[in-house]
Amino acid sequence: MHVMIDYHDKPDFPTLAAYISQHYAALRLPYQQWAYLARLAIQHLPYNERQLDLLAKDITRQRTELHRAILFASEHFCDELLDHIRTQAHMSKYAWKSFYKNQPITLKNGFHLLIF
Repeated sequence: MHVMIDYHDKPDFPTLAAYISQHYAALRLPYQQWAYLARLAIQHLPYNERQLDLLAKDITRQRTELHRAILFASEHFCDELLDHIRTQAHMSKYAWKSFYKNQPITLKNGFHLLIF
C-alpha cells in the first residue's frame, strides 16, 4: 500500500516520513539484484541483459519518486526532522544525498547512486 503525497501543501511529517521509509525499503532488493547483474556485466561474465535493463528502469522510476519526496521534505523540515526521517528509513547521509541526483541508473554511475 503506497501513500500518496500532496506536493501542493506543506506535508504532514509522519506521512512523508513513512512514505520515504517505505519507498527506500522497497528499493533494497532491486538494488541488490541490479548490483549483482551489473557486476557480472562489468566482469564480462554472462548475465541477463534484459533483466538488468528492467531493473535499471524500475529503480530509476522509484528513485525519481523518492527524489521528489526528499527534496520536498528538505524544503519544509528542519535538519533535526530530516535526520529523524533518515534514521527511521535506515538511510545514511550519503544515501540521502544521492537522491538529490535525479539521474538514470547506468553501469557507469549506478554504483555511485545505489547506496544500500
